[in-house]
Order: sequence, then structure tokens, then C-alpha cells
Amino acid sequence: MRFLKSEAGAIVLWLASALFLAALFTPHLYEAGKTLAENAKTTDYPGWIESIASSADRAKLDRYFSRCLLVSALALLPFLILRVRRIPKLDDHARYALRKLTWSQRCIHLFCGLTIGAASLGALALILHYTGASEANDKVFSLSKLIPKAVIPSLGAGIIEELLFRGLLLGIWLRAYSVRSAWIGSSLMFSFVHFLKPPAETIIANPSVWYSGFEVLDGTLGHFTNPLFFITNFFTLTTLGLILAYTRTRTHSLWFPIGLHAGLVFSFKIFSRNCSINMESPMYPWLIGNDLKSGILPLAALCICSIVCAYTVRKLSKPNLV
Repeated sequence: MRFLKSEAGAIVLWLASALFLAALFTPHLYEAGKTLAENAKTTDYPGWIESIASSADRAKLDRYFSRCLLVSALALLPFLILRVRRIPKLDDHARYALRKLTWSQRCIHLFCGLTIGAASLGALALILHYTGASEANDKVFSLSKLIPKAVIPSLGAGIIEELLFRGLLLGIWLRAYSVRSAWIGSSLMFSFVHFLKPPAETIIANPSVWYSGFEVLDGTLGHFTNPLFFITNFFTLTTLGLILAYTRTRTHSLWFPIGLHAGLVFSFKIFSRNCSINMESPMYPWLIGNDLKSGILPLAALCICSIVCAYTVRKLSKPNLV
């Protein structure tokens, strides 16, 4: 009971409630989406509804689950904020509060983060290419798709996820725990949430039954019983979460982690659109998994990234820059 009254307990309860609601409402959203898709075949809807119907027709049950989870988490977010506001803050909480930067400082932080993030995974992609661990796809990536398929998703992920994880959740942990405990707690949550989807081979016999969402949830949580998953996937994203949390507290700003996050996602998107992992390579699956965020090599790339970030953040923290 004491744990549930703490900041960490409030966050765990918020996430558990969101998972329960997502599992409960997933089959209903699935039925609604498929019904819309069927009606769109015989009814003349506006273009934006036609687009939604087309996406709903292609989507599998796990995609509906992820959308329900997002909506549930956002719907329950006000209750989490109200709960946390009632919990007393630590005396040194203000030491790690976000500070207002000038526009020139924001641009410098954002640019540095973007450059480091894009270069980190970009260098890894080149290594995989020259060692034969990856191979180019037959379909050429058009420059016309660069903005909608890479730039916009990377900026969206950087902004939204940093506001949530380093802006809100890390801020909540910093209210009552040491800075290192806050780094670890928010990073574990960051990694956990990213793997809240079932394995690709998961098959749900009847997506329309009321308990199908709980079957998806069962497959999703099954990830965490696999040792290979922990070493090559979960630990890698936890390390990324630690780096982002470190840069947020050291710069007292979200601009650097937003840039770093966006740069990493940008390189990931470009690689995923143009290349695929060679599963015949001796590096697969331990050194490199199914993509650039899975395996020991991505973890090593993040460790090098952390060193560069630490050096850069120290430079940015000098009085003449911040």
C-alpha cells in the first residue's frame, strides 16, 4: 500500500489501468474499424474518412490495441497528475526543474542533439553495410518521401515522447527520489512502454470476442520472459532512456533530448526504408537483431553516443552558452 501512495506507485497504477482499459476496449474498436471499412466500400465518404477506413481495413488487432493503449493512457493522465500533486516534493526538487532558454540556446541544443543522434545510428548502419550484416532493399527510397516517412515521424517521436517521458514522468520521479533513481525508473518505464505490442507471429483466432484484447496483452507481456529479448532489445532502449534522462537533467531543458531522440529515429527510419538485416550473417541475432535498435552493436553505439553527449552537454553548460 505504501508503494501505491508513492510517485512510482502512481505511475505503475496509471500504466496498469491503461493496459486494462486497452485490452477491454480493443475488440470494440476493432469491430468499429472493420465496420467502417466495409461501409466505405459501398458509401461515398469524404477523403479523410476514406483514408481512415483504408487504414482500419489493413490494421491487425495489435494495431488497434496500441491505439487503445495510447487513448487510455492520455485519458487517465489527468488523474495521474492530480495524484502526484498531492505528494510532497523533495527539498532539492527545484535543482532539476526545467529552465527557460533563449531561442539561440534552444536551436544550439536541438542541432547538437540531432547531429549526435543521426550520426550514431548512421555510423552503425555503415558498419553493418560494409560487414555484410545488412543488405539494400530492391525498392529505392524516393526523396519525395523523405519528409512524410522520415522527417515528420522523427520530429513527432522526439517531441511527443520527450514531453511525456522526460518532461512529465521524469519530473514526477524527481519530486521524491534521487536523480539517479529517477533516471533508472523513467528509463525502465520508457523501455517497457516501447515493447507493449505482441510478437509478429502472434495469431488471435477470433479478434471480435470480448477477451481478444486480453489475448493480445498476454502475448505482449510474454516478451519479458525471453532472455534474448532482454539483452538485445530491452536493455538497449533502457540505455537510451538513461542517456535522454541524463541530457535532460544536465541541460535543464528538453531541447537537447528532443534533438537526440529525433536524430536517432531519423537514421532508424532511413535505414529501415532502404535496408534490411541479413539473417544469414554471423552477427545475427546477438550482435544485431531485426533492426538498428536490437542487439549488442546498437547498445555499443549508444554507449559511444553517451560519451559524446556527456562531453557536449558539459560544453553547453558553460556560462557563456547556457
